[in-house]
Amino acid sequence: MAWLPRLQIALFAIVIVGMLLLMFGHLGSGWSALTYFVWGMVISVGVLLLNLIASGVIAIFQPRLRKVSIWIAAVSVVMLLGLVVLWRMT
Repeated sequence: MAWLPRLQIALFAIVIVGMLLLMFGHLGSGWSALTYFVWGMVISVGVLLLNLIASGVIAIFQPRLRKVSIWIAAVSVVMLLGLVVLWRMT
């Protein structure tokens, strides 16, 4: 396997860690919840942008993996939006 798909899988795992921080922030209260929320958003959004860039590079240079790459990026975006909406609803 080439290094670009491995990079995208690793970035997806880091997005999951950022989303776990968002979930911990949802469970807490006060400054600790705000701290978890901020760190979760910084990690998730920053790595999500890197993931989207990697997805575009993979789609250009490795056409065989185009669909998988786009799906991983789409799932990352939908999961992040879902958690942000959940945070705003409570």
